Amino acid sequence: MIPFFRKIRYRLAKDNQFLNYSRYAIGEIVLVVIGILIALQINNWNENRKIKQQETTYYCKLAEDLASDISNIDNTILSLNNRQETARRLLMNLLIIQEDKEVLIRDFTTTFRSFKFTPTKAAIQDITSSGKLENLKNEELKNRILNHYIQQDYALEIIQVNFNNMIDLLYGLERFSDFGFQEVPMYQDLYGKELLQLLKSTGWHKDPNSELFVKLKDLMNVNIIITEREKVLLNDIKNASIDLNKQLAPYCSF
Repeated sequence: MIPFFRKIRYRLAKDNQFLNYSRYAIGEIVLVVIGILIALQINNWNENRKIKQQETTYYCKLAEDLASDISNIDNTILSLNNRQETARRLLMNLLIIQEDKEVLIRDFTTTFRSFKFTPTKAAIQDITSSGKLENLKNEELKNRILNHYIQQDYALEIIQVNFNNMIDLLYGLERFSDFGFQEVPMYQDLYGKELLQLLKSTGWHKDPNSELFVKLKDLMNVNIIITEREKVLLNDIKNASIDLNKQLAPYCSF
C-alpha cells in the first residue's frame, strides 16, 4: 500500500497536480463547512420562527381569555345589581315595619344570590406551567400580563373575604326558627303545613328593638356595602382587562 501511495504522490508532484488537488480539497472542506453553517442557520431560523409563532399564539389565547373575563364580569355585575336592589328593598320594608313578614322572607335569600366571577386562566396557566414564559420576548408586555393576574387574584381574594364576613353575619342571626328560615317560599314544601305551624316564627319584624330585627338591619346594610365594593373591584378588573387586551390586539391581527 505504501508504494502505491508513493506512486500517486510522485505522479501528482511530477504532473504538478498536487497544488491543484490541495486547492480542490480545501475548497471541498470550505463548502462542507459553509453547508453546515447554512444548515445550522436554517435550523435556528426554524426554531425562532416556531417560538415566534408560539408567542403569537399565546398572546391571542390570552386575549381570548380576557375577552371572556370582560363578558363574565358584565354578567356578574348585573346579578350584583339585582342582589343589591333586593337588599335595599328588604331593608326598606323592614324599617317601615312591614306587617307581613312574608314580604321580608321572600326577598331574604335573594339578597345573597349573585353570579361569582371566575376568571378564565387557561392561557396564563399553560404558559407558566409549561415553562414557556421565556418565549414571551416583549418584556414590558410580559410584565404587564403577569402583573394583571397578580392584581386580579388580589382583588378576588378581597371579594371572597368580604363575602365570607357577610356569611358570618348571616349565621350570626342564630335563632333561625324564630327568624323564619323555614318560611322561605322555596323551602316550605320541605316541611309541610303542619310542621310549619309548629315551627311558626316570632313577630320580631314588628319590634325595632328585637335582636333579630337589629341583626337583620345590620346584615342588609353590610350586604349593600359589600356588594358595592365587589362591583368596584370587578370594574377595576374589567378596565384592566380591556387595556391589556388592546395591547395584545396587534399580535393577533392576521
